[in-house]
Amino acid sequence: MKPAPRNIGPVVKELYAARNKLRAVFQELSFTLDGNLIGDIGEAIAIADFGLTKLRGNSKGHDFSDAKGRKVQVKLTQQTTPGKPVGLGNKKQTFEHLIVIQMAEDGSYRILYDGPGAYIDAARAHKSSPSLSVKQLTELQQQVHSHERLLQ
Repeated sequence: MKPAPRNIGPVVKELYAARNKLRAVFQELSFTLDGNLIGDIGEAIAIADFGLTKLRGNSKGHDFSDAKGRKVQVKLTQQTTPGKPVGLGNKKQTFEHLIVIQMAEDGSYRILYDGPGAYIDAARAHKSSPSLSVKQLTELQQQVHSHERLLQ
């Protein structure tokens, strides 16, 4: 795992600690950190560590561009179980380039996938769900050639 950028790691660790305190008091509730908060953390990593530029709000299917003008979508997951799905959107869509980041509770992260959307499209061709598992993303990452990756 890589430390998160710009001191985000310690703040993320505090969020998880606060969540765990709530879980101890209300054991029947999960208090998941999800939705916009997790997405914003992923976008902060994209800006700070990957040097991506945020696209305007009306851009379809992609949130960023890189220095070469490629459109890039960034997804962040907390999922660690190999067979569990990682959400890649509400419907199948083609990405020009996709980066999937796996966040740990200590604020560190690792890249599950960094590559062209074509690999993702091929893996989902026979599936009804837009999601792929942690294991599938890790296996797809091994197929991506180094020159196709945004992060070297």
